[in-house]
Amino acid sequence: MKVSKPRTTRTRQITLAAVFAIVYFILRVVPTFSMIGISAQFTAGDFLLTSIALIAGLWSGTISVLIGTIIAYPIRPPTFLGLDFLPAVTNVFIAALLLAGKRRIAQVSYIIILIAFLTSPYSLLYGYDHIPYVWLHLIALAVLLSPAASRIPSWSKRGGYLGIAAIGILAFVGTMAQHLVGALLFELVVGFVGGVTPTKFADIWRVIFFLYPEERLIIVAISTILTVAVFNAYERWAHQAQVGAGKR
Repeated sequence: MKVSKPRTTRTRQITLAAVFAIVYFILRVVPTFSMIGISAQFTAGDFLLTSIALIAGLWSGTISVLIGTIIAYPIRPPTFLGLDFLPAVTNVFIAALLLAGKRRIAQVSYIIILIAFLTSPYSLLYGYDHIPYVWLHLIALAVLLSPAASRIPSWSKRGGYLGIAAIGILAFVGTMAQHLVGALLFELVVGFVGGVTPTKFADIWRVIFFLYPEERLIIVAISTILTVAVFNAYERWAHQAQVGAGKR
């Protein structure tokens, strides 16, 4: 009996979602370095998000991160009122959209998140003088709006330097979108729920203004290196599996 292509595709999506949910759950409970502004830490799972988007795709990738985050709650209690999955899901969602050639949706999604942060009463518009607090996020938006973003699907399949460039763009844009969502949740928990006033929040953001670019670029660099290694290993495994299936 011949299995239909749609059924095979669904099976693959479910399998990838399950596998990455387990892997992300494991890495989610492995702390790395401290987050700025709150008593929490980044985890090894933060470096895997670009790999998940690249291999698992839009729906399997986002579902795996959602499930992996939630099942890790007993070990790593939530910091943001149980909404801790949103930043990482946003990262994978934006990156997977770009890989699927749905650049317009990715652009609109990023712009909506950026506007939400800028219009929040707890946000800081300018860091110092006339330098926008979100200057690095604006660079990510410029990259997202550039012709390079439209070439990510083809570059990611060609490998080499173009493949690395595509992965780097995915890691950069996804990480900056993740940071915006995390900042909004931070404002929700500490400001709206915790009672910290917008004036006091401005002081917090002025300190973070000098620190978050280094934090984000470190994550982007590690994510890019890891994703290149994971994707190359996955491609070799998939090729060997295909060759082995052809010999049967």
